[in-house]
Amino acid sequence: MARQKRTTVGVTGAGGYLGGAVSSLLREKGYDVVEYRRSAGEDEMGLPVRKLELGAPIEPHVFDGVRSLVLAAWDLTETNSAKSWERNVEGSKRIVAAARAAGVSRIVFVSSMSAYYGTHQNYGLMKLAVERAVLEADQIVVRPGLVYGGTPGGMTLTLSRLAQLPVIPVFRGANLFTAHVDDVVGALATLAVGRDAASGVVGLANAAPVPFKAIMRAVGDAVGSSARTMDIPWRPLLLLLQTLEKVGVPLPVRSDSLLGLVRPAREVPGQDLAASLGLAFRPFPDGLEESFESK
Repeated sequence: MARQKRTTVGVTGAGGYLGGAVSSLLREKGYDVVEYRRSAGEDEMGLPVRKLELGAPIEPHVFDGVRSLVLAAWDLTETNSAKSWERNVEGSKRIVAAARAAGVSRIVFVSSMSAYYGTHQNYGLMKLAVERAVLEADQIVVRPGLVYGGTPGGMTLTLSRLAQLPVIPVFRGANLFTAHVDDVVGALATLAVGRDAASGVVGLANAAPVPFKAIMRAVGDAVGSSARTMDIPWRPLLLLLQTLEKVGVPLPVRSDSLLGLVRPAREVPGQDLAASLGLAFRPFPDGLEESFESK
């Protein structure tokens, strides 16, 4: 019997928090991985990296040999809404179209729990726009919750900085869905190479919402902060952040990110599909403290 060829998985945003973690896990599982970053070269292990940048022209043959693609790239540095939309939304759509034209059979797009119908957050609206293109191509959308664990990154890193302020700000009534990074990365690997994954939207988070105050208290404990929490009215704070952003003041959290915290999704989508694939997500704060033990 002829030996079955291993699946080669491409990962965009491989230099980031989730992209780097899923690349490492797939290699551990024995899959060939093609990493995509903003410039070609070699990764930290000396393995080749292909160039693929959101909003930039897509080079011919960039998807050669790739059968499955995890789209984890997203540019958060652009503050201009129109430019961010062009780079992230239109750039992601072009990658999806080019990958499908090149014969990539499975695409897993890393969206967000901020992407739900009814959101007013620009980040969530942009993710929804890409989701539509991915689903129209009969591919897979995942919406991770607040990801914690491992080397702190993304929103968890921002929250850890806020937790070290003299007073820890919290917002009454805000409840978030959480997910440990190992569970999210394991789910991404399963969806990228599993045979039974069908097109749809899958939430990657524990189904029990966690009050924002409990999250900040746990993060504070993890970073060794004994500061007390204080309920902050979010609407005046949102207006203040928006005003400061207009004059170019650097801030620890963006107004759009604040909107995502105080107006989160109300449920985790695709729980039946996740369960059928054996995807499970530990409850918060299991595994949180280990992220800060070596710091």
